[in-house]
Amino acid sequence: LRNVMIDDRKKSVKILVVEDDEASSTIVLRFLDQMGFSRMVLAENGSEALNKLYLNKVDLIISDWRMPDMDGLEFYKKAKEEQLLEGVPFLMVSAENERAKVAVALKAGVKDYILKPVDYKILTDKVDKLLNLST
Repeated sequence: LRNVMIDDRKKSVKILVVEDDEASSTIVLRFLDQMGFSRMVLAENGSEALNKLYLNKVDLIISDWRMPDMDGLEFYKKAKEEQLLEGVPFLMVSAENERAKVAVALKAGVKDYILKPVDYKILTDKVDKLLNLST
């Protein structure tokens, strides 16, 4: 029964995926689809993501760090400033493995962090945890 309830919740969850690299966004979208999510909004950079946030109420943001125009951390800070992140968990994705950078993101309020290449199991665990879907 719990799984049925979780599957129903997943159907209503809207996820904003912010990623400038087409291959990476394809992988993340495919993983989310495999997890049972079907409402994904895609943006190619931080400024496009901000526009999408003005138009969409989302339940989770998965954003790349390194992007042209406005990077993931700038996007996070701006969205927070504009009060577009109320109660919305933010998962940062990056090939950056510099600990100092991770600390900066977490200190700013980013909820969690995942490294590229994105691993299905790790992504599933983090998304479930951030959306309180873990059993």
